Amino acid sequence: MDHNTLLLFAGIGALLLLASAIGWLLKRRSGDTPNPVIDNLNARINAWWVMVLVIGIAFLFGNLGVILLFYCVSFYALREFMTLTPTRRSDYPALVAAFYFALPMQYLLIALDWYGLFSIFI
Repeated sequence: MDHNTLLLFAGIGALLLLASAIGWLLKRRSGDTPNPVIDNLNARINAWWVMVLVIGIAFLFGNLGVILLFYCVSFYALREFMTLTPTRRSDYPALVAAFYFALPMQYLLIALDWYGLFSIFI
């Protein structure tokens, strides 16, 4: 990783540390009574810690790690979208092509730095 990337992760880490400290302080000041707003805030801050950790690990693996991370996120986002979309049995071949051919092919073309074919393939 280059210097700017490390500075970016350090800045995000510092902001998350500040947010975590504020969340901990709010939780402590609320006492023994459960507060759903503070619990929600702390859950969101913890989710941001996980996201930054996953992205940081992907950055450690270089371009291929980031491409693989974005492929997985795209795959699960498309899958989630398809659960919300009404589909028929006749849509199955197109869905198989989208999930198992088109999406991996796009990320393979990006990994191979073949942006000309990538832009045409879209």
